[in-house]
Amino acid sequence: MTVSLGACATSTPYQSAEVAGQQFGYQSEQIAADRYRVSFSGNEVTARETVEEYLLYRAAELTRQKGYDGFYVVREQTEADIDIDTLPTTYPGWAPGWRYYNADFGWGVYNPLGGTPFPAARISASDQYSASAVIEMYRGNAPASAEDTFDASAVLARLGDYVEMPEG
Repeated sequence: MTVSLGACATSTPYQSAEVAGQQFGYQSEQIAADRYRVSFSGNEVTARETVEEYLLYRAAELTRQKGYDGFYVVREQTEADIDIDTLPTTYPGWAPGWRYYNADFGWGVYNPLGGTPFPAARISASDQYSASAVIEMYRGNAPASAEDTFDASAVLARLGDYVEMPEG
């Protein structure tokens, strides 16, 4: 009897990637007194929506930590790192060839590459998302000229139940 145990892949929790050894999670960089670059990177099983929500949550959390009421997004982007693997299968696949008829031998197939047909391939793709934004924080009411404004406390309240914190 053979028992096989595999590691269950889980979504990236809401955690700092700035801690030594962490490849996935959030990062924050101050670029002006009230302006920050915030990013969140997820592993291959973290959905794009989760990455973008965790980015928004981090921006709100950072805004409150710095003593501001809200923020607006100056610039944002989400990137996908798509990894495509081609794996051979065990059954024969397609190969170039021409059927021909020979009066002495009947029907045959000519393969210009020789040998047996190429094995078919199974394609496996995995996406890994990362999102980043430059945010500007404000106190009191949002600036009239600002688009995409967020009340930090409202964002934390709305997303707080959906944010998965790391174990331990």
